[in-house]
Amino acid sequence: KIILTPETERAIGKRMVLFWYFDEGGSSMTIDTFSFRYADTAGFMEWFRYNPAQGLWIDRCDGAMQAKRCRMTEEELAELEEVIRAHKIDEWNDFCKLDLCMCSGNSWTIHVTYRESRDEYIHAMGHSEAPDGFAEGKRAIEAFFERYL
Repeated sequence: KIILTPETERAIGKRMVLFWYFDEGGSSMTIDTFSFRYADTAGFMEWFRYNPAQGLWIDRCDGAMQAKRCRMTEEELAELEEVIRAHKIDEWNDFCKLDLCMCSGNSWTIHVTYRESRDEYIHAMGHSEAPDGFAEGKRAIEAFFERYL
């Protein structure tokens, strides 16, 4: 398993090949940014987002607006990454199905970047469409963030 520090990357220069290593125990990747937004036709909306500069932001509207701002530890970020892997949310990458003929419906988007990649790693969205396992993955994400509300 090879992990390059930013200093090593700069020393090697731009000409390099990156190999990502995943073992059966999970990923060597560390979440840098995270955003998951879900809204339904009944007016429910939730948005969980994290970045290192601003910390965690949670907005939820289910008749009453709830908002929370706080920090996340490295351990909590690792737990969130485990939720992503355990529920195969990383397999949603590049899912993009929008039923533009439907004026109402549930909509969602997820975007996750990793410190080691500096590139978008998971980006998916849907309107009245979702990948296999979406309901379970959504519930797992909600359960993870409940501790902060």
